[in-house]
Amino acid sequence: MLNQSSFVKQLGTLHVAELARLADVTPATIRYYARIGLLDPDREPENGYRCFSAADLRRVSFVRQAQALGLTIGNIKAILKTVDHGEEPCDLVESLVKRRLVRIRNQIADLQATESRIKQALASWSIVGDQVSEQDEYCRLIERAAVGNGHSTRVSGDHRRKPVQQDPYGLGAHDDPAQYAPV
Repeated sequence: MLNQSSFVKQLGTLHVAELARLADVTPATIRYYARIGLLDPDREPENGYRCFSAADLRRVSFVRQAQALGLTIGNIKAILKTVDHGEEPCDLVESLVKRRLVRIRNQIADLQATESRIKQALASWSIVGDQVSEQDEYCRLIERAAVGNGHSTRVSGDHRRKPVQQDPYGLGAHDDPAQYAPV
């Protein structure tokens, strides 16, 4: 039995749907990867169809594996750019994955804190009951909930999320390809 790479080598070039089927993704995913620069297919001169190779199949597989590790498209672009320049990307990959793990741990802590606030709110709502006050502008349950510090949670201070600092590996909130330029 032939593996996928041998199969593609025997076929020569692949069109979008064929690559998608072999890579176990949708044709829209292949077109998206090409549109954002993860894939750079040739075009058939007679009809303009995209043509992909065995290397493209391996690249799609790599992208999917990197996404499974929680890396962003921006991270993956930076890794592939390093590879395309003939450099070893493993130090970059390890750094990105370690930083991703820190972010995931922070997200888990945030979610656990949110869970705790929700549990506190639900417990306090059974006490609040159907009491209505003229002070309540929106929903008495939320406005009068004793969450967190045991006091009313009427808005005080700035509770907006702090902006994420951008870094050269694309760990920030935006996936701007320009930020991945070699330093």
